[in-house]
Amino acid sequence: MANHVTGTNTLLGVSPISLGELRQHDLLPLIGNPLFSEAEQLRANHFVHESEDIARLTRWGANVLTKIARRQAKAARQLRDRATRAALRQLPSTSFRSPRSRPCQPTSRWVPGAFFSDGADRRASIFDRLVAARFQSVDALPFASLRSGQSR
Repeated sequence: MANHVTGTNTLLGVSPISLGELRQHDLLPLIGNPLFSEAEQLRANHFVHESEDIARLTRWGANVLTKIARRQAKAARQLRDRATRAALRQLPSTSFRSPRSRPCQPTSRWVPGAFFSDGADRRASIFDRLVAARFQSVDALPFASLRSGQSR
C-alpha cells in the first residue's frame, strides 16, 4: 500500500493511518460548512489532495478546527449584537419630551446688509462681509437697469 504511513498520529489517535483517511478527516468539518465560502472550500480541497506531507496535513486540520471555532464565536457575537440592537429599538425613548412636542422654529431669512440673527456677523471675516455686500438675489434687478428704466 503506497498511501500507508506508519507512526503515531496524535490528532486521530490511530497508529497506522493512511493518507486518504487523514485527508478525509481534515476535510470533513470544512466541506459543506456555511462558515466557509465555496472558494475557500475548493482551495482547501485542492490543498489537501495535493499535499503528501502527513505532519503538514495534521497541523492544517488542527488549524481548520481552530478557525471554525473562531468563526462560530464571531457569528454568535454578531447574532447577539443584532438581538441587542433590535431590543434597544423596541424600547421607548428615554427623553421626557417627544420630538414632536417641540414648537417649530420659523426659518429666518437673511437680508444683505442686516446683522446675522445668530450673531455670526461677529465671527464673519472681511471676505464674508464683502461677499454679503455683493450678494444679489436672482429676482432683483440691478440698480443701473432701474435708473435707465426711470429716465425713459
